[in-house]
Amino acid sequence: MKIALVHYSYAPVIGGVETVLAAHARLLAEHGHEVTVICRRGESDDPRVRLERLGEKVDAVGLEGWLAGQDVVFLHNVTTMPFDRVLTAALARAAERLAGVRFVAWIHDLAAGNPDYEIAANDELLARAHPRYEYVAVSELRRRQWEALTGARSRVIPNGVDPSRVLGLTERVGELAAKHGLLEREIVLLHPTRLLRRKNVELGLAVTAALRATGRLCAYLVTGPPDPHNAASQGYAAELGVLRARLGLEKDAFFLHEDAPVEERDLASLYALADALFFPSRQEGFGLPMLEAALHRLPIFCAAIEPLDTLLTDGVTLFTLDADPAQIAREIVAQLGETDSWRARRQVRQEYAWAAVYRNYLAPLLASPPT
Repeated sequence: MKIALVHYSYAPVIGGVETVLAAHARLLAEHGHEVTVICRRGESDDPRVRLERLGEKVDAVGLEGWLAGQDVVFLHNVTTMPFDRVLTAALARAAERLAGVRFVAWIHDLAAGNPDYEIAANDELLARAHPRYEYVAVSELRRRQWEALTGARSRVIPNGVDPSRVLGLTERVGELAAKHGLLEREIVLLHPTRLLRRKNVELGLAVTAALRATGRLCAYLVTGPPDPHNAASQGYAAELGVLRARLGLEKDAFFLHEDAPVEERDLASLYALADALFFPSRQEGFGLPMLEAALHRLPIFCAAIEPLDTLLTDGVTLFTLDADPAQIAREIVAQLGETDSWRARRQVRQEYAWAAVYRNYLAPLLASPPT
C-alpha cells in the first residue's frame, strides 16, 4: 500500500510523537509498504522512507497532490492540537475532496477541554470529529476523552518501544535477537562459558528441552567456543552439536561462537537481553558470571557446588547436579513467575515491542475496511 504519515516534524527532531512516527515509518517500510512522511521539519535517513517537506505556507494544491496518490494517510496529532491550524484546516479540506483516500487521525494528545491549552471544547476545528476521518487513540484514557468531547468512536492502538534500542544491544546481538525472535520469547537463559565438559552444557540443553516441552517459548545462549588447544574440548563441542540436534533444539539453543567470537560489549548486551543466568558447572574455581549477572539484575540458577553456593546471599536458586532437568525447568518457571520485573519485562516484549504492535494492531487496521 501507499501510506503517508503527516506530522509537524520528523526525526532527527526529538519528541515522543516523532519517535512513534519514525517507528511507524520503519515498520510499514519493513512490511513492504511505500511510505511518505509529510512534515514541516525533518530528514529521512532511511532510503525506504520518502520525505516531503511543507513550506512556510501550506500549498493546498501541493498537499493534495501528495495525498491524492495514497491509499491511507495517518495524521499524527495534527487534527487535535493547535500548533498548525492552517495545516489542520488544509487537511480537513483535502479529506473532503479525496474520496478515494483513507484518513486515520492518531490522537496522541488532546487540546480541547485541556486546562493546559486555551482551546474551547466547542472549537470547530479541534473539537469536532471529521466525517472522513477514522480515529485512533494511543490509550484508553485518550479514547474516553475523545468520545466525551465529540461522541465519536475510536479504536485504541498503543505506542511501542524498540527493545534492542532501549536495552542498548550491540549490532551483532540486535541482529541475533531479530533473526531468532529472542525478544518475543518468554525465557532466555544465558550461559557464559567455554565448551569444556566440566561446564555441563548438556544439562542446559536438557533443561531447555524440558522448558519447551511445557509449551514455553525459550532460548539457551552459550557464549564460548571450545578450547582450540584442547582436543577433548573439541570432541565435547561435537557431542553437544549432536545432542542439540537429537533434542530438536536447533532453533532454541545457540552456540554463539559458531558465527563469530563474542566480544566483551556483546556479552554485556547478552546480559541485558537475557532473563536469567543458567550456570550448571560441575566444577568452578570462582564463578565470575554470577557477579556479572547480579549487576545486570538477573536471577541466577546454578549448581549447588562450592564456591557457587557461597558467592551471593540473594537472587540465587540452587539445584543439585543430579536433579531432573524437568524439575529444574519447573523451578525456573516458578521463580521467574514470582518476579514482578520479569513479568513486566515479558509483557513489554510480547505486547509493546514494535513488532508486536504491528502484528496485533497496525496490520489489522490496514486490512480492515474503512469505518
